[in-house]
Amino acid sequence: MTEAFFSALPLMLKGDPVITIAPLSWKNSQGESALNLSLFLKDPATTKEAPQTLAQEVDRSVKSLDAKLTIPVDMATEFMTQVAKLEGYQEDQAKKLAKQQVEGASAMGQMFRLTTLQDNTITTSLQYTNGQITLNGQKMPLEDFVGMFAMLALNVPVVPAIPQQ
Repeated sequence: MTEAFFSALPLMLKGDPVITIAPLSWKNSQGESALNLSLFLKDPATTKEAPQTLAQEVDRSVKSLDAKLTIPVDMATEFMTQVAKLEGYQEDQAKKLAKQQVEGASAMGQMFRLTTLQDNTITTSLQYTNGQITLNGQKMPLEDFVGMFAMLALNVPVVPAIPQQ
């Protein structure tokens, strides 16, 4: 199935397809999270010159990308409370743990500039066009954006697959 998809991909891209999700939402008693995404593709065969940069390579197939994710803190906390209860925590412990987890995830997202917190809602927005990324209002070349994640990967400790004896 995967092989059939990838072999048909050049034919599908000839029509400059658009993939849209608007919205993908998750709702509970405390609010609703939503993801909106639009990806405009193009036929890479229309570009004759060989790409020299990552941005040129991406621009061969991608016209633009626009994505936004919103997660109300109260909604996420309610969700994580239910998860903790399923894991065996009592109601009060589950709420406390959920609050800590959501606050921690929000703080980490902000620290790495992947998310913002406004009006008690965790938000991230990402746009791409012509080699330029806009992440939460901050414009940067695609290479700088990719470099952010390379730096994050460098900070992750390497864990051996098999515990040492």
